[in-house]
Amino acid sequence: MKTVVIIPAFNEQAAIGSVVRKSLQYADDVLVVDDGSSDNTSEIAEDAGASILKHPTNFGKGVSLRDAFSRVHGYDIVVTIDGDGQHNPDEIPNLIKPVMEGRADFVNGSRYINGFDKNTPAYRRVGQTVLDIATNVTAGTHLTDSQSGFRAFSGKSISCYKFRDPGFGIESEMIADAAENNLKIIEVPITVKYDVENSSTKGPITHGVGVLLKIIKDKIIRMTKR
Repeated sequence: MKTVVIIPAFNEQAAIGSVVRKSLQYADDVLVVDDGSSDNTSEIAEDAGASILKHPTNFGKGVSLRDAFSRVHGYDIVVTIDGDGQHNPDEIPNLIKPVMEGRADFVNGSRYINGFDKNTPAYRRVGQTVLDIATNVTAGTHLTDSQSGFRAFSGKSISCYKFRDPGFGIESEMIADAAENNLKIIEVPITVKYDVENSSTKGPITHGVGVLLKIIKDKIIRMTKR
């Protein structure tokens, strides 16, 4: 089955080359969306074997995924993975297996499927729990890691996603879109590294509150359409 890996990236020159090379071991193609980086993200990613879609400025993760998904029609499986090295591309086979077997249209890589581990920062535990509850209420799901950026999608399902949120609220929005379209959603465990360089300019509290407000807004919009 033909597989493409999408990597949204903003100033990720430290890790992007390794993420691209490892991802290409398990996929036919890799597409890096350079979302207005001021460093050498695009050059390093291209040298590592990726195709590049470059934004002139930083539009946000939701816009990056929207633009990438519009370019990957014809693939049987679409994988998304962060470009900062937090995720392990060697786990891609675990994510795509349920899609290959026809058991899922949306596979969510969960860092917390077996609960929080001792290395998870306290602030992240609280924030994650709140966002999971809000997302699951909106979508009618029971997922354990609503903010995961490591996912696999069946190619036939990619038209279901509307990409209304330009930023990090997109993770929750995609879950709600999948549920609304009655897609088969499952979770598989993934590992994560927290000791990586983070290009985000927002603090964790500001980021979490912003995402929560977007989830609530999305819930209201969906209710008014019913």
